[in-house]
Amino acid sequence: MVESRKLPLLTILKNSWRYFVENRRLSLGFCVIFYAIGACAVWSWQSWWFWPLMVVLYIAWGAFFRVYFQRKPYLSWQHLFNSLIPSTKIVLLTVLIATLLIMLPLVPLFVNVSPEFNAGYAKFLQGDIENNGMFVLGANIIFLLISPIIAYRPFLAWIAALIGRSGSLRLAWEKTRHNYWEFLVISLLTDCALSVVRWLILDWGGNDYMTMLIAAPVMVYFNIVSAFAYKFFFLDEAGVK
Repeated sequence: MVESRKLPLLTILKNSWRYFVENRRLSLGFCVIFYAIGACAVWSWQSWWFWPLMVVLYIAWGAFFRVYFQRKPYLSWQHLFNSLIPSTKIVLLTVLIATLLIMLPLVPLFVNVSPEFNAGYAKFLQGDIENNGMFVLGANIIFLLISPIIAYRPFLAWIAALIGRSGSLRLAWEKTRHNYWEFLVISLLTDCALSVVRWLILDWGGNDYMTMLIAAPVMVYFNIVSAFAYKFFFLDEAGVK
């Protein structure tokens, strides 16, 4: 049994902010990179260019962690290829959960109820469910609650593969067990930060390009939080001071 440790969340958040500020060149450089890729992705959302940009984002994301952990060469195709194993598992797990959530509203149609109910409910599914704020809110809450299990804890396995260590999802789950609430807070902070930024900018008459301008530093900061969390759980050093 792998020994589990409790993540010192406040210390991790403070140290991550200190690192972000003290390493301005690194932080600013990746802010520019992530913004450029994000802005191009917004521009190409409905074209085939979007998918090559996602590949570029994946490469840049991997390079960020190799730079942070000082693993040279910073652009390693071998380790990027190795990282596809945990990242593919994360994506498949997320898609599976999303599919189950999409299918969940269909369950009442297979229950033996009145034809009148089935007809009305089928009409609701066909036209109103996408515009139903409660359904969207409920789906987002469910994803938020399960994100520590299907995303944030497995994400540490992806970081491990990027820097040449074991990318085992099982090992990541074992090392981070008993830390559900800590990772839930990180997920909540990330989601709230990005959502509030987008809402404020769009409410003030801005657009998605302006949203990405603020979202890029938020992404870099929470990448640093993930790196500190990885150091705490996986490396010999404590990762906090």
